[in-house]
Amino acid sequence: MPKKSDTATRGGAGVAAEPWRDLPAAVADVIEPELPAITGEILATISLQVPEYARPLEGNFGRNLRTGVGEALRQFVALIRDPDAGRGTGREVYVELGRGEQREGRALDSLLAAYRSGARVAWRRIAAACGEAGIGPQPLILLAEAIFAYIDELSADSAEGYAAAQAEVEDERRERRRRLAGLLLAEPPAA
Repeated sequence: MPKKSDTATRGGAGVAAEPWRDLPAAVADVIEPELPAITGEILATISLQVPEYARPLEGNFGRNLRTGVGEALRQFVALIRDPDAGRGTGREVYVELGRGEQREGRALDSLLAAYRSGARVAWRRIAAACGEAGIGPQPLILLAEAIFAYIDELSADSAEGYAAAQAEVEDERRERRRRLAGLLLAEPPAA
């Protein structure tokens, strides 16, 4: 018997905490062949819709963006196939993307906007493929919920990485101030 996900009540309706748990594994078989096309469309859409990312996909920036999109799609399919496997080390990709945004001096909003744009593209493409495969309306509803719950998880991971990088910068500033104060108050005074 398939394991059902826990639900939380929102507005009186039960909402699955991990809605991918209730999807038939066959949905993953429909989605997987679409991943290369979905990846390409997501990358193109992000560069059009997120001004901070409207640049050539070169160097670390391009590599990180491609990795993030590809890994997100692969993890999502894997979660549908085996929800108990979890995201494992793949979660670190999104923590590091959040760290990278902070290090590059960008607001986290840009990355989260890219996630939302990507989710909309993925939903359109996946819904079309599932429709062609004859997947019924109930799994499609659950699939939409799963996509957006998954994007919420990626966003939380990136926010965690962003906050951690901010804390590291602040710790470094405090340490510099402490050393400077020590030098100013030292006997004999520092040169």
